[in-house]
Amino acid sequence: MLKHLHIQNYALIDSIDLDLSKGLSVITGETGAGKSILIGAISLLMGQRADSKTLFDPTKKCIIEGQFSLQNYPHLKEILEQSEVDFEEPCLIRREINAQGKSRSFVNDSPVTLDSLKKIGQELVDIHSQQDTWWMSNPDFSLDMVDSFAQNQLVKSTYLASFRLFQEAHTTFQTLERQASIGNQGLDFMKFQWAELEDAKLQTAEFEDLKTVVMKLENAEQIREKLSTLINILSISEISTSQQMRLALQQIQTLGKYGGEFEQWKTRLESIWIDLKDLTEEIEAESDEFQSDPHELALKIKRLDTYTRLMQKHQINTIEELISIKNKLDEQISGFENIDLALEKARLNLASTKSSSQQNALILRKTRMEVLDSITLALTNSLRSLGIPNATLDWEKQDKEVANNGADKIQLLFSANKGLTPKPFKQIASGGEMSRLMLSIKHLLAQKRALPTLILDEIDTGVSGEIAIQMGGMLAQMSQSHQIIAITHLPQIAAAGQNHWFVFKNHSGEKTVSSLRKLMGEERVAEIAKMIGGQKGYVDLMENVRKLIASTQIK
Repeated sequence: MLKHLHIQNYALIDSIDLDLSKGLSVITGETGAGKSILIGAISLLMGQRADSKTLFDPTKKCIIEGQFSLQNYPHLKEILEQSEVDFEEPCLIRREINAQGKSRSFVNDSPVTLDSLKKIGQELVDIHSQQDTWWMSNPDFSLDMVDSFAQNQLVKSTYLASFRLFQEAHTTFQTLERQASIGNQGLDFMKFQWAELEDAKLQTAEFEDLKTVVMKLENAEQIREKLSTLINILSISEISTSQQMRLALQQIQTLGKYGGEFEQWKTRLESIWIDLKDLTEEIEAESDEFQSDPHELALKIKRLDTYTRLMQKHQINTIEELISIKNKLDEQISGFENIDLALEKARLNLASTKSSSQQNALILRKTRMEVLDSITLALTNSLRSLGIPNATLDWEKQDKEVANNGADKIQLLFSANKGLTPKPFKQIASGGEMSRLMLSIKHLLAQKRALPTLILDEIDTGVSGEIAIQMGGMLAQMSQSHQIIAITHLPQIAAAGQNHWFVFKNHSGEKTVSSLRKLMGEERVAEIAKMIGGQKGYVDLMENVRKLIASTQIK
């Protein structure tokens, strides 16, 4: 259940706080005042994608925070743990969106991904917006409704696992078929490429070593000259470094008796002298051994060219990649040589996994078919109570190839009028009829799902009079087991709420903002009366509104 909502710097909202409770909470206000902005903010909190255009002040970040009570919903603990989030009561969800449109999400102060936020959010809140009515025309809507009512999640999971195995088998079989279609010409070419790489005797570190050796051999004369000069400086000339070091050591010897610091200098000079002698010996050895060998240079250049040519041919930059290509070619060649056996094995696996997915699809279909009559009866009774006494419902059922949602195409058909054959919603249903049907479906599924909160955005579109009173009664009934938040423009539904919030535009500042306040007592009565009679004639209606509120409250 949503206990508290904080929205800061979002759309027309500077900052608002909303304390909510159990039962039916209604939100009213003039068109454009910002009622649907609340839905947008909660949608962001539940994982909807965001951008910087939603910011009230584009220089500041947007913060949306919701506090949820998870009592009586123990299954949510497993959902949170799957996202590596601690189960806490209450549960705190926060979404931050900066000026660049980047967002961060937190659940109980632990950062979560947007996918994790969606997964958690869909278990906390079901939001019905006005656009959802279009979803009713999608065949998947009927399937989702039937599965929710059937509570066949375990059967669906079993089916989906078998279907994915079938998909993998199908992909493997197609890949092998493509390889087989290449034929011997392709196999010969792969063998040629592999042999070329194999003959090159590729070694990981050799390429860099070759570049160093070739560079040395190509600059042999300069290297010899530099080595000779360096040896002369270090040890041969009259003012060589070695000679200078000897003189320095002689001087430091006589200074040592005058103080400890001079003795330390002596020790350091002796260490430098030893290092200098070692370095000089290494340079002299390198100079003695270093030779320019044109034959060796030619061999090294040829070997380096082999590496360079192969890397350019295969369009890669490292020897490791060349070796990887050789290994892959080896695997492909082995696969080609056993292609017939592999194809037959893949064909058998494809047939087996397809049969398994089809069998699981039939089990899934059985769970669906078993509940269709119950859904039809429940919806028909609900629609009759909402003023559609001649409502007729039927199901269009077709088989299809196995897919993510099974092997069934199921669509709910509807007729509001006597004697007319039920048809898909988009062909015959009016706005008011669609609203009543959607509410009936929400009411039906709410009894099946352990969902804390339902938010309904103008689900009463196209409804008025006594039907609106009946809808208010149905919402109040639903709110006994679920928290219901209803955005409405109908006084009959507003009167049915246990809590009433009023959204209005505040023009007192430099910038228009949407504000919110809770209506109590006579202030609430007056507001509902204004929804009926407007600003001028509402006073005379207040007594009727008091009676309406009293009649709609569940005892």
